[in-house]
Parts: sequence; C-alpha cells; structure tokens
Amino acid sequence: MLENMPNAKGPAPFQGTPKAAEPALIPSTEVRPEDIATLSIEYRDGQPVIVVSGGKYSPAHLRIVDGSGDPLGAYSVADSLAPLDPIFFLHHGNMDR
Repeated sequence: MLENMPNAKGPAPFQGTPKAAEPALIPSTEVRPEDIATLSIEYRDGQPVIVVSGGKYSPAHLRIVDGSGDPLGAYSVADSLAPLDPIFFLHHGNMDR
C-alpha cells in the first residue's frame, strides 16, 4: 500500500510521555526485610509528606501510635497519586505528657 503513496513515511513517531507502571501491592511474605524502604516525615510548603528512601518497597498501611504505643489511627495508600486537598490533621490530644 505504501507503494501507492510515494510521500508516506510509515506511522508517526510516538510523541508522548510513556506511562509509569502503577505501584503494585505485594504481600509482606514476599518482601525481604533488606528491601523495605526507610520512611521519614517532612513538611513541604506546610504539607506533611512521607519521604521514602532506599529499598524497593514501602508499606501500604501505616499505624499511628502515641509515645506509649497506643493506637491513634492509620494511613493507607490512596487509589491515585492525585493531590489530596484539603489536608486534614488527626487531633489526638496533648502528646506532651
């Protein structure tokens, strides 16, 4: 068919950004301890962020506890990486005991 179209050069080159692979949930039984990332919490532009460094895996669920280990709440991964606005804070009382 291209022989009938002398100016045809084939398909147009891809002009977009390839989609990154979506994060996948992996059972903890399949993750070696040395492959688990280190987590830290920072505030960037007044917003709390969890920073992941090293490792190949980060937890999909985080428990929030006070200094005594008593549960206060939990965070889980979101379905998307869309901005979370507005930001809410969990009130758990005075932690300066």
